[in-house]
Amino acid sequence: MTNGNKPEGGKTVKKFISLVICVLMIISTVCIDAYAAKQPDPVILISGFMCSQLFTDYGTDLQKKVWGPDASAIISQTKDDFAELLSDLFKGNAENFGEKIAADAGGVLEALVCNPDGASKYDVQHYPNHPEISNYEYLSKKDNGQYLYEKNFCKFMAERVGGKRMFCFQYDSRLDAKELADELHQFIKEVREYTKSDKVSLVALSYGGLITSTYLTFYGNENDVGRVVMSVPALGGTNIPAKILRGDIEVSADSISTFVETALGGSSNMARVFESKNIKWLDNFAKGFADKLSILAKNWGSFWCLCSQEEYESLKADFLDPVKNAELIRKIDLIHNEVMPKLSETYNSLMKNGMQISIICGTGSRLCLGGDLNGDVILPASGVSGATTAPLGSRFADGYTGACTTCKNKSHNHISPSMEIDASSAYLPENTWFVEKHYHGQYYYEKYTRTLVEKLLTTDEIKDIYSSPDYPQFANSNNSYRSVDISFQSSGMSVLSSEDNVLTVRNITDRDYIKIISVVSDGVKLDFDALGSAVISPGKTVEIPFSGEIPRVGASTAAITVNFIRIGTLNPFRSLEFDIKIENGKAPEFSETIVPAESNSWLKSRMPDKLFKKLRESSFRQSFECIYETFKSLKLT
Repeated sequence: MTNGNKPEGGKTVKKFISLVICVLMIISTVCIDAYAAKQPDPVILISGFMCSQLFTDYGTDLQKKVWGPDASAIISQTKDDFAELLSDLFKGNAENFGEKIAADAGGVLEALVCNPDGASKYDVQHYPNHPEISNYEYLSKKDNGQYLYEKNFCKFMAERVGGKRMFCFQYDSRLDAKELADELHQFIKEVREYTKSDKVSLVALSYGGLITSTYLTFYGNENDVGRVVMSVPALGGTNIPAKILRGDIEVSADSISTFVETALGGSSNMARVFESKNIKWLDNFAKGFADKLSILAKNWGSFWCLCSQEEYESLKADFLDPVKNAELIRKIDLIHNEVMPKLSETYNSLMKNGMQISIICGTGSRLCLGGDLNGDVILPASGVSGATTAPLGSRFADGYTGACTTCKNKSHNHISPSMEIDASSAYLPENTWFVEKHYHGQYYYEKYTRTLVEKLLTTDEIKDIYSSPDYPQFANSNNSYRSVDISFQSSGMSVLSSEDNVLTVRNITDRDYIKIISVVSDGVKLDFDALGSAVISPGKTVEIPFSGEIPRVGASTAAITVNFIRIGTLNPFRSLEFDIKIENGKAPEFSETIVPAESNSWLKSRMPDKLFKKLRESSFRQSFECIYETFKSLKLT
């Protein structure tokens, strides 16, 4: 007989089944949480000045693109003047040539004129910002990707975060940064709702960096952004607006040619042809064009937001009417008085609350319209990063260890190998990366910056400049056009100590083979055994042993020149100089903070100054120096 109760075995089975179900539920929950934790936040790209297309009569049968104009539109406008334009150019009347081109282009760009208050004179619109039609998956298919900008980068990131989680923020580049930050604020809300995400990540370029920083200033405490990566952001302005308004233009042809060559992968040899630093017809052309551009852009809020802090007040007094331009002045004063001076304070406050903010800065190039600012051809490194920079052609004296105004820890080494950049005064000394010869906007076409941006946006591998030896605070551009990069074995970068006796040279080209024929030093006496080294295939390295006495000093600079043959190219003989820092003892005392930076090559020491100057301005300079220094290293001269 039974007592009417179920057998004890049945209870045990039920308990066991319940336990299994609970375990499975816990496991599934953990898996879901783990997946969610691994999935990066949605990414919003805020691109640079004049990237977004602008239209009149947008969305109607009369829609007309008035920015990103097609070349054919300007050609069509200039066709009646074509013979006269050619005549002006060949006669050397380049200023007339520039003025006519600018006038004809002005006919195409007339719709971009703004009123004295900064508002558009005409009804001009951009592609709408709605998450369902602003994500990569949608934009890449709509009208053959017509409305998608930064296509390569967007595709690259979409493969990592998902096509429906990669967004392009479109904006009217004529407007001031606060108006655009307000629009970005609304778009971030909509993206979070669309993706059901608590936070988004922002990647910003150039003027997009100032828009993003303005957003962080006024809305950062809403805790809706997890990561911010700014590549060459226009945080402190540039000298270009002042150069245009004042007509003080001297085109830096060498910087522009190498800037263009980075986008061509180094295959054009353009920099070799235009090494001359003084092409007068280009200066005159630019001046003629700038006259018209100053009229077109004078009432653009963005134009004034991009003025450098140092020049803003004087330019405003000289070129804006305090009554007619009162509303425009109110808008741009907000940026120059409330945003730019407080960037470090803003960033550090947000980072203490968990936001990750990173900056990438290009260095080592003259700005395109002249001057002695050290930058990336478009923006000065000082404005991009907040760092103290020596003027081009100068450096900090041996022994200089930093102003230490932001980072006060004197044990931190924030001085570049070239002794030209002092990052101890940067907005974010521990979260700013500097890349020598990195050109404005070329972040995707350089493996170093491309992968750095990716890791900062989507992984926890890199929190600051100390996180990875592969991503030190100071690096050289590894764009293919530069051909080679160097490092010493003890530091893994351009820092020399008594522990070093091998130089590693890497072939950073995409497809060319390289043969090192000599390596020479300036500022430190080293003998390199280079001629017998093997041919280097793309992506590979060769180790070159050296001997010599390394001074027992610290915080001192020297230079290494690598002479090589880039096999199969139009100009095979190449010469590339690298700044290195000697860290091998106590920093020496110094009296002058800034000293001349020009190195004294063997060739210069042997050749009359006038002849050497002519040679440096020719397209044969690299080849001549390469061959001469190789002969010298072999004691054949």
